[in-house]
Amino acid sequence: MPVQRFKDPDEARRALWTTSDDPSLARRIRSLWARAARLAPPGIPRGLRMFRSIEEANREREGWERARIAALAARRS
Repeated sequence: MPVQRFKDPDEARRALWTTSDDPSLARRIRSLWARAARLAPPGIPRGLRMFRSIEEANREREGWERARIAALAARRS
């Protein structure tokens, strides 16, 4: 990645912005999503699930969250 120099913080902020017609935008978005997936992989199972109550759905979601937190903690230690 090339080094860029800026005279003030506003100039640096403007350099981060891109327009919607920029040809590199799709590549930058894919790169960002790939990095996010490596740092914190999604822990929610795919597919449709039906529950009898909101409490039952919340219990399952909390289970996914606990499993994801445990996996992240194990990976970082």
